[in-house]
Amino acid sequence: MQNNPAARLYNLARRLRSTASGGPPARLWAQALDIPIDQQLRGPLFVDVVEGIIAFLKLVKETETGLEELEFDDFYAAAFPPLKLVAQVSLSNLRANQSHLTRPITDETLTLLRVIAAEWEKKKPDPKINEEVLKKIQAQAHRLFEAIKGAKIDGDLKRLILLLTSEIEQAIQQFRISGPEGLNRALALIIGEANLKIGMIAKAQANARTRIWWSRFWKVAVNFSKVVSLANDTRKTIEAISPIVRLVGGAPDGIPPIDLGGPGK
Repeated sequence: MQNNPAARLYNLARRLRSTASGGPPARLWAQALDIPIDQQLRGPLFVDVVEGIIAFLKLVKETETGLEELEFDDFYAAAFPPLKLVAQVSLSNLRANQSHLTRPITDETLTLLRVIAAEWEKKKPDPKINEEVLKKIQAQAHRLFEAIKGAKIDGDLKRLILLLTSEIEQAIQQFRISGPEGLNRALALIIGEANLKIGMIAKAQANARTRIWWSRFWKVAVNFSKVVSLANDTRKTIEAISPIVRLVGGAPDGIPPIDLGGPGK
């Protein structure tokens, strides 16, 4: 259901409805989006919740636009106002207790979304992506992010690797909302940033200490690009991977296998 925004929207709406809605909206959304937010409802994970709600609203808009493009009947549009209302009320005060927050998401809303998702699948078949592999790559990126924070290397290179690994983490975290398009955007950013910093990358590869760190990022990036290629059924795998491989200094024949082992891999 990853390339089917209506199916993603249905699944999220159902998760929201099934989550206890008597506490702060931030906690409800964190549970629905699998974000392990702390008890104080603050810090980077709180920001992830806010970004998740905004991404949810974008998903609603994407689905609405798709209905027009795929020529669905107008009455299906009744599914969207309740979803927008829940998101907007949540954003108005994320930390205050709000009773019955998800009440607007009725059985009728879920039924409409389920029908839309089923009809969408008929009109636009969906390539499949292994979410377990995505989660392993996310964990791999997180380990690298944490490890390189304390590395004594060039500051600009450190910031570049931190930026790109965090983009991979965030794209996978929001996959349930943004689907393959979010993965595509993250890969495009990686390729773009690497293009801009090609001189820095060449310098890093010439130094034994920094080459190790860049090589670790390279493996994560290539693993990520392989998954992204599966989301693009109009492109061959090598066509999707080759730009990032060229930028990080490898060659198609030298792409390492997907290695999802423990720290240090």
